[in-house]
Amino acid sequence: MKRILLLMISMSPFLMGNESIPEKLLLSSKAFVDNPDLYPVYRIDLIIFSHKQLNDKDKQERFPQLEQFIYSDDLLHLHENPHLLVNKEAIKDGLIPNTQVIQSIELSTQLRSVNAQEEETVEIESTRPLLPYEYFELIDDKNTPTKKFVKRLNTRKKYEVLFEGTWFQPLFKQEISSPIYISNENGFNGVHGELLLYKERFLHSILKIRLSERTKEEQNLSTINLYNFNNLLKLSRVDNKFVSFFKSLGEDVVSFSSWIFRTKEFSPVLPSKESYLLINGNYKDLFEINQQTKMKEDAFHYVDHPYFGAVIRVSQWEKQ
Repeated sequence: MKRILLLMISMSPFLMGNESIPEKLLLSSKAFVDNPDLYPVYRIDLIIFSHKQLNDKDKQERFPQLEQFIYSDDLLHLHENPHLLVNKEAIKDGLIPNTQVIQSIELSTQLRSVNAQEEETVEIESTRPLLPYEYFELIDDKNTPTKKFVKRLNTRKKYEVLFEGTWFQPLFKQEISSPIYISNENGFNGVHGELLLYKERFLHSILKIRLSERTKEEQNLSTINLYNFNNLLKLSRVDNKFVSFFKSLGEDVVSFSSWIFRTKEFSPVLPSKESYLLINGNYKDLFEINQQTKMKEDAFHYVDHPYFGAVIRVSQWEKQ
């Protein structure tokens, strides 16, 4: 019991806060920790751009006046500073596009110096490629297909790229899937909104984004919560350890989260300033895309609007 109290004290930075983590995020993170093989990891490529040259017909089209954007309460954060999980040489090899989107990265040869019983386990594990970055982290690599696509767009005067990003994430069923916060600006125009990706029988995306322009008019300021999926996975793993401990004692505890995380004294908010984000009030929303798309794996899907558009591609990471 003393060890439990010490562990609870060490976890206090993760647990102290004023608001609880949304139920959907707790369910998805726990589901992934318990059964990762049920939720394959996918590589996501997203590009958002504006049309710089409009025809007269598009200029005459009328669009509804936009109300304030209402964000989901379970938004996930895309981190701009990735954490390398493998060496840079392996990443360069692994990010080379092929029919598998990304090649598998071999395990270190040091694992070969094991006994015969361990060799069987290592051989099984070596069939799974090593992910080069954590989930929901923007990949910093100039050789990704997204970068090449953006380069082609930038060479044309018709388009201006407002957002580009590539990241890895597991895909869940819609009922436990959470959207990703999308935002960027260039001093003149900006885009903001959210992207929800999920997998039922087919892959699906729901893109809700707005094109905005810089203005001197006073705008309403608002704040949103962003959550770190990797931190949620860590909490779920700790949860599992506590459940195992109580089961070993014969205690009837369904979930450590339900026992302590939901109390007012230990209501969890991730210890990061990025959890709360101030929406820039210097930009005025002009146009909106709100579209659901049934996706084909590895294919580029174009979401169109007279004033701006987006390209989305979803590719499975662990293809055999």
